[in-house]
Amino acid sequence: MPRFASLYIAIALSMGIPGILRAQAAVDSGGFVVRHGLDTVATERFTRTATRLEGTLALRNSKKISERYSAVVAPDATLPLIQVTVSEGVDSGTTRAKIVQRGRVIFKADSAAVDEVGDAGLTTRVFGTEKGAVPYLNLSFALLEQAVRRARAANAGSQVAFFNLGGGQTLIARISPLGADSLRLDIGDTRIHLLFDPDGRLLGGRIPVQDVVVERK
Repeated sequence: MPRFASLYIAIALSMGIPGILRAQAAVDSGGFVVRHGLDTVATERFTRTATRLEGTLALRNSKKISERYSAVVAPDATLPLIQVTVSEGVDSGTTRAKIVQRGRVIFKADSAAVDEVGDAGLTTRVFGTEKGAVPYLNLSFALLEQAVRRARAANAGSQVAFFNLGGGQTLIARISPLGADSLRLDIGDTRIHLLFDPDGRLLGGRIPVQDVVVERK
């Protein structure tokens, strides 16, 4: 399974509470800033339409890793296909970022077929998962917002499945409403609070025990 990321904060999230989500405009774009204490650990820019979700997640680490993703959005808010390109370094006037990995995941029923191109060439593997699982890329809050939409579309209530792009595991996240515009998410020992605007867009959140704060920009 593609590594896709050097995991800094291991979180897997889900949600979906009726009443806080409304239909959004055909095109939405924005970004998120993820901070650990006073330090920015990641930034993300994305564009979402009714049929596509694309973005770039930039990790503030020594290798300056960036992960560019492009996903197909289905009518039921699942992402039946997602492609991720992982690069190290940054483009400048004299050098270009080095592509270190490419991956594609195709979801069908309760399986996920993964094609990965890396140093070892092309490998293909098939993983078992849950029907309707949403791909999870650590620290991508645009994909997290998509999980909100999926939970709502499926009337999933208190849980949603994630397929972890960083290892191939399927994780079931539990949700609890905190109010008209916020949720509490629990998976394992990790808990996160998320805040939404009246149109259902994710505005940010926090992981109290890890001193992590997320803001939409």
